[in-house]
Amino acid sequence: MPEYSIKGGEQGAKRLDILFNTLEGSTNEFLNRAELNQGIHCLDLGCGNGGVSFLLADLTGSEGQVLGLDIDQKNIQIANETASKKNIENISFQRFDAYELDNNNEYDLVYSRFLLSHLASPETVLNRIFDSLKTGGTILVEDTDFTGHFCYPNSAHFDQYVSLYQKLLKIRGGNANRGQELVGMLEKAGFTDIEFTISQPAHTSGNGKLMAEITFEAVFQSLIDEQLIDKKEFSEIHKGLIEFRKREDTLMSLPRIFQVKARRE
Repeated sequence: MPEYSIKGGEQGAKRLDILFNTLEGSTNEFLNRAELNQGIHCLDLGCGNGGVSFLLADLTGSEGQVLGLDIDQKNIQIANETASKKNIENISFQRFDAYELDNNNEYDLVYSRFLLSHLASPETVLNRIFDSLKTGGTILVEDTDFTGHFCYPNSAHFDQYVSLYQKLLKIRGGNANRGQELVGMLEKAGFTDIEFTISQPAHTSGNGKLMAEITFEAVFQSLIDEQLIDKKEFSEIHKGLIEFRKREDTLMSLPRIFQVKARRE
């Protein structure tokens, strides 16, 4: 999956921990609204280091089964180590490319967060997800809308970060505003009973205010590779994000997040 723009490995895993902790409440509410049954077979596609996979394992109970798949081997290593330390037996993780999904009629639920926005061919993956679900199975998707990313008061450095991230994903074939497209994409893939909600996380303190600067750090090399920025410009924007975050009078959002539920008939 060469189009993925955010740095993985150890640095990426630390960012994912902060992201999970920041969004755990919102994602947990989304999962609870789906009213998942105990004992179901779940797939977390693009699972990162397993944060949401473990939520699913808890919700589905000891008779359920959760498989987490991710392209980053470091994420898979961390997830497997966590499962082992916590002695969670109804979960497993494997390194896997989402484009290669070919499990037909296997899952009761497929969940995916912040994956489709990075893909040049998200339709292919949605079609494969559709085929992988059992009849009556459910898909739960969360993805970003960077046009809903804001801060207060206005910050030129924050706006530059938001703009550069959108440009980067577009060059790589993705779309940082994929959340807006999810309902239509799911309809086209054959899903029915489509419902959506919007989550808009914003913070005046805590880890939520870190997300802009650490995401900017994580796309640094990709921005350089695509010649969207040079090292001096990066340093200026990065410094500005840190200074803005440290101010007690500032509010910083995450991107607007579309949370979409649908079913395979």
